[in-house]
Amino acid sequence: MSYKDQNDLKFGSDMSRFLSATCYLAALALVVGILFVVLSCFKISSYAFKTYESIDKIPYNKVGVLFGTSPLGASGAPNEFFTYRIMAASQLFKSGKIDYILVSGDNRHESYNEPRLMKRALIKAGVPAERIVFDFAGISTLDSVIRARKVFLLKSATFISQGFQNERALFIADKYDLKAVGFNAINPTTSFINRVGIREFFARIKCVFDVYILDSQPKFLGKPESIGKSALPKELSNKPKKMTSPLKQLTDSAEQLRQAALIAKYEPIAKHLTDTAKQIKTHQEKLEVEYDYSQNAQEVTNEQNEILSEEQNEALEQASEVASESLNAGNSNTTYIDPNETPSDEANATETEKKVVKRIRRVRKDIKKFNGDPWDYY
Repeated sequence: MSYKDQNDLKFGSDMSRFLSATCYLAALALVVGILFVVLSCFKISSYAFKTYESIDKIPYNKVGVLFGTSPLGASGAPNEFFTYRIMAASQLFKSGKIDYILVSGDNRHESYNEPRLMKRALIKAGVPAERIVFDFAGISTLDSVIRARKVFLLKSATFISQGFQNERALFIADKYDLKAVGFNAINPTTSFINRVGIREFFARIKCVFDVYILDSQPKFLGKPESIGKSALPKELSNKPKKMTSPLKQLTDSAEQLRQAALIAKYEPIAKHLTDTAKQIKTHQEKLEVEYDYSQNAQEVTNEQNEILSEEQNEALEQASEVASESLNAGNSNTTYIDPNETPSDEANATETEKKVVKRIRRVRKDIKKFNGDPWDYY
Protein backbone atom coordinates (compact mmCIF):
# COMPACT_ATOMS: atom_id res chain seq x y z
CA MET A 1 0.00 0.00 0.00
CA SER A 2 1.43 3.32 -1.04
CA TYR A 3 1.95 6.30 1.24
CA LYS A 4 -0.89 8.17 -0.46
CA ASP A 5 -3.30 5.33 0.10
CA GLN A 6 -2.35 5.22 3.76
CA ASN A 7 -3.03 8.95 4.15
CA ASP A 8 -6.39 8.64 2.40
CA LEU A 9 -7.34 5.76 4.64
CA LYS A 10 -6.31 7.68 7.77
CA PHE A 11 -8.22 10.78 6.65
CA GLY A 12 -11.30 8.72 5.94
CA SER A 13 -11.20 7.09 9.36
CA ASP A 14 -10.71 10.46 11.08
CA MET A 15 -13.59 11.98 9.16
CA SER A 16 -15.85 9.07 9.99
CA ARG A 17 -15.00 9.40 13.67
CA PHE A 18 -15.66 13.15 13.52
CA LEU A 19 -19.00 12.64 11.82
CA SER A 20 -19.91 9.94 14.29
CA ALA A 21 -19.06 12.21 17.22
CA THR A 22 -21.00 15.07 15.66
CA CYS A 23 -24.04 12.90 15.10
CA TYR A 24 -23.73 11.57 18.61
CA LEU A 25 -23.58 15.05 20.11
CA ALA A 26 -26.44 16.23 17.92
CA ALA A 27 -28.56 13.26 18.92
CA LEU A 28 -27.65 13.83 22.57
CA ALA A 29 -28.54 17.52 22.31
CA LEU A 30 -31.80 16.61 20.62
CA VAL A 31 -32.63 14.12 23.32
CA VAL A 32 -31.74 16.60 26.06
CA GLY A 33 -33.79 19.29 24.32
CA ILE A 34 -36.77 17.02 23.92
CA LEU A 35 -36.44 15.86 27.51
CA PHE A 36 -36.21 19.47 28.69
CA VAL A 37 -39.29 20.46 26.71
CA VAL A 38 -41.26 17.44 27.85
CA LEU A 39 -40.37 17.99 31.49
CA SER A 40 -41.20 21.67 31.20
CA CYS A 41 -44.54 20.84 29.65
CA PHE A 42 -45.17 18.42 32.49
CA LYS A 43 -44.24 21.18 34.91
CA ILE A 44 -46.75 23.50 33.25
CA SER A 45 -49.37 20.76 33.45
CA SER A 46 -48.62 20.35 37.17
CA TYR A 47 -50.10 23.81 37.78
CA ALA A 48 -53.50 22.25 37.17
CA PHE A 49 -53.48 21.60 40.93
CA LYS A 50 -53.76 25.37 41.45
CA THR A 51 -56.88 25.71 39.31
CA TYR A 52 -60.51 25.46 40.44
CA GLU A 53 -63.76 24.63 38.76
CA SER A 54 -66.00 25.19 41.80
CA ILE A 55 -66.82 28.74 42.87
CA ASP A 56 -67.37 27.62 46.46
CA LYS A 57 -63.82 26.28 46.84
CA ILE A 58 -61.81 28.97 45.09
CA PRO A 59 -60.19 31.51 47.48
CA TYR A 60 -60.90 35.23 47.39
CA ASN A 61 -58.69 37.67 45.49
CA LYS A 62 -59.33 41.35 44.97
CA VAL A 63 -58.68 41.25 41.21
CA GLY A 64 -59.52 38.68 38.60
CA VAL A 65 -57.54 38.71 35.33
CA LEU A 66 -59.72 37.82 32.35
CA PHE A 67 -57.65 36.73 29.34
CA GLY A 68 -58.93 38.10 26.07
CA THR A 69 -60.06 36.41 22.90
CA SER A 70 -62.25 37.31 19.95
CA PRO A 71 -66.04 37.09 20.41
CA LEU A 72 -66.34 35.59 16.92
CA GLY A 73 -64.58 32.62 15.36
CA ALA A 74 -62.89 32.48 11.95
CA SER A 75 -66.17 31.41 10.35
CA GLY A 76 -68.05 34.33 11.90
CA ALA A 77 -69.88 32.14 14.40
CA PRO A 78 -69.86 33.04 18.13
CA ASN A 79 -66.66 32.00 19.88
CA GLU A 80 -67.51 29.66 22.74
CA PHE A 81 -64.19 30.36 24.47
CA PHE A 82 -65.21 34.02 24.74
CA THR A 83 -68.75 33.24 25.91
CA TYR A 84 -67.70 30.80 28.64
CA ARG A 85 -64.98 33.13 29.95
CA ILE A 86 -67.49 35.98 30.32
CA MET A 87 -69.84 33.64 32.18
CA ALA A 88 -67.06 32.50 34.54
CA ALA A 89 -65.93 36.07 35.31
CA SER A 90 -69.46 37.31 36.02
CA GLN A 91 -70.15 34.32 38.31
CA LEU A 92 -66.99 34.98 40.32
CA PHE A 93 -67.90 38.65 40.74
CA LYS A 94 -71.49 37.98 41.76
CA SER A 95 -70.31 35.34 44.25
CA GLY A 96 -67.99 37.85 45.94
CA LYS A 97 -64.81 35.96 45.04
CA ILE A 98 -63.38 38.99 43.21
CA ASP A 99 -64.04 42.74 43.45
CA TYR A 100 -62.54 43.92 40.15
CA ILE A 101 -62.03 42.38 36.73
CA LEU A 102 -58.90 43.25 34.74
CA VAL A 103 -59.81 42.62 31.09
CA SER A 104 -56.51 42.03 29.30
CA GLY A 105 -56.52 41.64 25.55
CA ASP A 106 -55.14 42.67 22.17
CA ASN A 107 -55.68 46.19 20.86
CA ARG A 108 -52.88 46.63 18.33
CA HIS A 109 -55.31 47.87 15.69
CA GLU A 110 -58.19 50.32 16.00
CA SER A 111 -60.49 47.86 14.27
CA TYR A 112 -59.76 45.13 16.81
CA ASN A 113 -60.29 45.80 20.52
CA GLU A 114 -60.69 42.75 22.73
CA PRO A 115 -60.88 44.61 26.09
CA ARG A 116 -63.82 46.81 24.99
CA LEU A 117 -65.72 43.85 23.59
CA MET A 118 -65.20 41.96 26.86
CA LYS A 119 -66.35 44.96 28.90
CA ARG A 120 -69.59 45.23 26.92
CA ALA A 121 -70.27 41.54 27.43
CA LEU A 122 -69.54 41.77 31.18
CA ILE A 123 -71.88 44.74 31.59
CA LYS A 124 -74.63 42.76 29.86
CA ALA A 125 -73.88 39.91 32.29
CA GLY A 126 -74.49 42.23 35.26
CA VAL A 127 -71.01 43.46 36.21
CA PRO A 128 -70.85 47.22 37.02
CA ALA A 129 -68.74 49.25 34.61
CA GLU A 130 -66.74 50.87 37.43
CA ARG A 131 -65.51 47.41 38.51
CA ILE A 132 -63.95 46.69 35.11
CA VAL A 133 -60.35 47.78 34.39
CA PHE A 134 -58.78 47.90 30.91
CA ASP A 135 -55.44 46.43 29.88
CA PHE A 136 -55.10 47.17 26.18
CA ALA A 137 -51.59 45.67 25.86
CA GLY A 138 -52.38 42.06 26.77
CA ILE A 139 -51.13 40.78 23.42
CA SER A 140 -50.25 37.34 24.76
CA THR A 141 -50.55 35.37 27.97
CA LEU A 142 -46.99 36.34 28.86
CA ASP A 143 -47.74 40.05 28.35
CA SER A 144 -50.95 39.88 30.39
CA VAL A 145 -49.32 38.16 33.39
CA ILE A 146 -46.17 40.30 33.52
CA ARG A 147 -48.15 43.53 33.07
CA ALA A 148 -50.48 42.50 35.88
CA ARG A 149 -47.41 42.27 38.11
CA LYS A 150 -45.30 45.21 36.89
CA VAL A 151 -47.88 47.73 35.67
CA PHE A 152 -50.89 47.04 37.89
CA LEU A 153 -48.58 45.88 40.72
CA LEU A 154 -50.72 42.96 41.76
CA LYS A 155 -49.38 40.60 44.41
CA SER A 156 -52.20 38.10 44.07
CA ALA A 157 -54.84 37.45 41.43
CA THR A 158 -57.36 34.98 40.03
CA PHE A 159 -56.82 33.99 36.39
CA ILE A 160 -60.02 33.40 34.40
CA SER A 161 -59.81 31.30 31.24
CA GLN A 162 -59.91 27.70 30.08
CA GLY A 163 -57.72 25.24 31.97
CA PHE A 164 -54.90 24.97 29.40
CA GLN A 165 -54.30 28.75 29.38
CA ASN A 166 -54.61 29.05 33.16
CA GLU A 167 -51.82 26.47 33.56
CA ARG A 168 -49.46 28.49 31.35
CA ALA A 169 -50.41 31.72 33.12
CA LEU A 170 -49.73 30.19 36.55
CA PHE A 171 -46.36 28.90 35.30
CA ILE A 172 -45.37 32.43 34.22
CA ALA A 173 -46.77 34.00 37.41
CA ASP A 174 -44.63 31.70 39.54
CA LYS A 175 -41.51 33.05 37.80
CA TYR A 176 -42.47 36.68 38.60
CA ASP A 177 -43.57 36.12 42.22
CA LEU A 178 -47.27 36.64 41.56
CA LYS A 179 -49.42 34.50 43.86
CA ALA A 180 -52.31 33.38 41.71
CA VAL A 181 -54.97 30.73 41.28
CA GLY A 182 -56.97 29.84 38.20
CA PHE A 183 -60.69 29.49 37.66
CA ASN A 184 -61.40 27.21 34.72
CA ALA A 185 -64.17 28.25 32.37
CA ILE A 186 -66.18 25.59 30.55
CA ASN A 187 -64.39 24.00 27.58
CA PRO A 188 -66.08 24.19 24.17
CA THR A 189 -67.02 21.19 22.00
CA THR A 190 -64.53 18.47 21.02
CA SER A 191 -63.81 19.85 17.53
CA PHE A 192 -62.45 23.04 19.08
CA ILE A 193 -60.38 21.13 21.61
CA ASN A 194 -58.62 19.06 18.95
CA ARG A 195 -57.46 22.14 17.07
CA VAL A 196 -56.52 24.04 20.21
CA GLY A 197 -54.61 21.05 21.61
CA ILE A 198 -52.05 21.15 18.79
CA ARG A 199 -51.68 24.91 19.11
CA GLU A 200 -51.32 24.63 22.88
CA PHE A 201 -48.46 22.12 22.57
CA PHE A 202 -46.31 24.60 20.63
CA ALA A 203 -47.48 27.45 22.87
CA ARG A 204 -46.11 25.61 25.88
CA ILE A 205 -42.77 25.00 24.19
CA LYS A 206 -42.55 28.71 23.36
CA CYS A 207 -43.55 29.57 26.93
CA VAL A 208 -40.69 27.45 28.32
CA PHE A 209 -38.14 29.20 26.07
CA ASP A 210 -39.56 32.63 26.91
CA VAL A 211 -39.32 32.04 30.66
CA TYR A 212 -36.14 29.97 31.07
CA ILE A 213 -33.95 30.89 28.09
CA LEU A 214 -34.99 34.15 26.40
CA ASP A 215 -36.36 35.95 29.47
CA SER A 216 -38.93 37.64 27.25
CA GLN A 217 -40.68 40.80 28.41
CA PRO A 218 -43.94 42.45 27.34
CA LYS A 219 -43.88 44.52 24.18
CA PHE A 220 -45.50 47.45 25.97
CA LEU A 221 -45.01 48.60 29.53
CA GLY A 222 -46.11 51.83 31.16
CA LYS A 223 -46.49 53.75 34.39
CA PRO A 224 -47.98 51.93 37.38
CA GLU A 225 -51.76 52.06 37.69
CA SER A 226 -53.95 51.46 40.71
CA ILE A 227 -57.04 49.29 40.69
CA GLY A 228 -59.94 50.52 42.78
CA LYS A 229 -59.86 53.34 45.33
CA SER A 230 -56.89 51.98 47.22
CA ALA A 231 -53.62 53.86 47.16
CA LEU A 232 -51.13 53.04 44.47
CA PRO A 233 -48.90 50.20 45.70
CA LYS A 234 -45.20 50.77 45.91
CA GLU A 235 -43.18 49.83 42.90
CA LEU A 236 -41.05 46.74 43.02
CA SER A 237 -37.44 47.31 43.95
CA ASN A 238 -34.38 45.15 43.57
CA LYS A 239 -32.61 46.91 46.43
CA PRO A 240 -31.63 44.66 49.34
CA LYS A 241 -33.73 44.94 52.47
CA LYS A 242 -30.64 44.99 54.68
CA MET A 243 -27.34 46.80 54.32
CA THR A 244 -24.77 44.78 52.40
CA SER A 245 -21.81 47.09 53.09
CA PRO A 246 -20.63 49.16 56.07
CA LEU A 247 -21.50 52.83 56.31
CA LYS A 248 -19.07 55.11 54.54
CA GLN A 249 -17.14 57.56 56.71
CA LEU A 250 -17.31 61.24 55.89
CA THR A 251 -14.22 62.63 54.18
CA ASP A 252 -12.56 65.84 55.36
CA SER A 253 -14.24 67.86 52.63
CA ALA A 254 -17.64 66.40 53.41
CA GLU A 255 -17.14 67.04 57.13
CA GLN A 256 -16.18 70.65 56.45
CA LEU A 257 -19.23 71.13 54.27
CA ARG A 258 -21.42 69.62 56.97
CA GLN A 259 -19.96 71.92 59.64
CA ALA A 260 -20.34 74.95 57.37
CA ALA A 261 -23.98 74.05 56.78
CA LEU A 262 -24.58 73.72 60.53
CA ILE A 263 -22.90 77.07 61.22
CA ALA A 264 -24.96 78.78 58.52
CA LYS A 265 -28.09 77.25 60.00
CA TYR A 266 -27.54 78.11 63.68
CA GLU A 267 -25.45 81.32 63.46
CA PRO A 268 -28.48 83.66 63.06
CA ILE A 269 -30.13 82.06 66.10
CA ALA A 270 -26.98 82.46 68.23
CA LYS A 271 -26.53 86.06 67.08
CA HIS A 272 -30.11 86.88 67.99
CA LEU A 273 -29.64 85.38 71.45
CA THR A 274 -26.39 87.34 71.94
CA ASP A 275 -28.00 90.65 70.94
CA THR A 276 -30.90 90.00 73.28
CA ALA A 277 -28.52 89.24 76.15
CA LYS A 278 -26.61 92.48 75.51
CA GLN A 279 -29.83 94.49 75.55
CA ILE A 280 -30.90 92.88 78.81
CA LYS A 281 -27.50 93.55 80.39
CA THR A 282 -27.53 97.21 79.27
CA HIS A 283 -31.01 97.71 80.63
CA GLN A 284 -30.03 96.10 83.92
CA GLU A 285 -26.98 98.34 84.26
CA LYS A 286 -29.14 101.39 83.57
CA LEU A 287 -31.58 100.35 86.29
CA GLU A 288 -28.70 99.88 88.74
CA VAL A 289 -27.35 103.37 87.96
CA GLU A 290 -30.78 104.91 88.44
CA TYR A 291 -31.19 103.06 91.73
CA ASP A 292 -27.78 104.24 92.98
CA TYR A 293 -28.57 107.80 91.94
CA SER A 294 -31.91 107.71 93.77
CA GLN A 295 -30.19 106.38 96.88
CA ASN A 296 -27.51 109.10 96.73
CA ALA A 297 -30.11 111.82 96.13
CA GLN A 298 -32.05 110.62 99.16
CA GLU A 299 -28.92 110.74 101.31
CA VAL A 300 -28.08 114.27 100.07
CA THR A 301 -31.62 115.42 100.81
CA ASN A 302 -31.46 113.95 104.29
CA GLU A 303 -28.12 115.66 104.96
CA GLN A 304 -29.46 119.01 103.73
CA ASN A 305 -32.51 118.64 105.95
CA GLU A 306 -30.31 117.85 108.93
CA ILE A 307 -28.07 120.90 108.26
CA LEU A 308 -31.06 123.19 107.82
CA SER A 309 -32.65 121.82 110.98
CA GLU A 310 -29.44 122.45 112.93
CA GLU A 311 -29.18 126.02 111.60
CA GLN A 312 -32.79 126.71 112.48
CA ASN A 313 -32.26 125.38 116.00
CA GLU A 314 -29.13 127.52 116.39
CA ALA A 315 -30.96 130.61 115.14
CA LEU A 316 -33.77 129.98 117.59
CA GLU A 317 -31.31 129.63 120.45
CA GLN A 318 -29.51 132.85 119.52
CA ALA A 319 -32.79 134.74 119.19
CA SER A 320 -33.81 133.47 122.61
CA GLU A 321 -30.54 134.71 124.11
CA VAL A 322 -30.93 138.14 122.51
CA ALA A 323 -34.47 138.43 123.78
CA SER A 324 -33.36 137.44 127.27
CA GLU A 325 -30.55 140.01 127.29
CA SER A 326 -32.90 142.72 126.07
CA LEU A 327 -35.31 141.97 128.85
CA ASN A 328 -32.56 141.87 131.40
CA ALA A 329 -31.24 145.24 130.21
CA GLY A 330 -34.56 146.79 131.17
CA ASN A 331 -35.15 148.36 127.81
CA SER A 332 -38.77 147.57 127.41
CA ASN A 333 -39.16 149.84 124.38
CA THR A 334 -36.73 147.87 122.24
CA THR A 335 -38.16 144.53 121.19
CA TYR A 336 -36.83 144.19 117.75
CA ILE A 337 -34.12 145.97 115.77
CA ASP A 338 -34.18 145.66 112.02
CA PRO A 339 -30.71 144.60 110.88
CA ASN A 340 -31.14 146.39 107.55
CA GLU A 341 -31.91 149.73 109.23
CA THR A 342 -28.94 151.75 110.44
CA PRO A 343 -29.50 153.37 113.87
CA SER A 344 -29.86 157.15 113.70
CA ASP A 345 -27.62 157.73 116.58
CA GLU A 346 -25.18 154.89 116.52
CA ALA A 347 -22.64 156.73 118.52
CA ASN A 348 -25.07 157.32 121.36
CA ALA A 349 -26.26 153.71 121.41
CA THR A 350 -25.54 151.73 124.45
CA GLU A 351 -23.09 148.95 124.52
CA THR A 352 -25.86 146.41 124.94
CA GLU A 353 -27.77 147.67 121.91
CA LYS A 354 -24.67 147.50 119.73
CA LYS A 355 -24.10 143.96 120.85
CA VAL A 356 -27.68 142.96 120.04
CA VAL A 357 -27.61 144.52 116.58
CA LYS A 358 -24.28 142.97 115.82
CA ARG A 359 -25.45 139.54 116.91
CA ILE A 360 -28.69 139.77 114.91
CA ARG A 361 -26.79 140.80 111.81
CA ARG A 362 -24.43 137.89 112.22
CA VAL A 363 -27.30 135.50 112.65
CA ARG A 364 -29.06 136.75 109.55
CA LYS A 365 -25.92 136.38 107.48
CA ASP A 366 -25.51 132.77 108.47
CA ILE A 367 -29.02 131.93 107.20
CA LYS A 368 -28.65 130.95 103.54
CA LYS A 369 -32.33 131.08 102.68
CA PHE A 370 -34.92 133.04 104.59
CA ASN A 371 -38.56 132.84 103.80
CA GLY A 372 -41.44 134.05 105.92
CA ASP A 373 -41.89 136.39 108.81
CA PRO A 374 -38.75 137.19 110.84
CA TRP A 375 -40.87 136.71 113.96
CA ASP A 376 -40.84 133.01 113.14
CA TYR A 377 -37.37 132.91 114.69
CA TYR A 378 -38.82 133.99 118.01
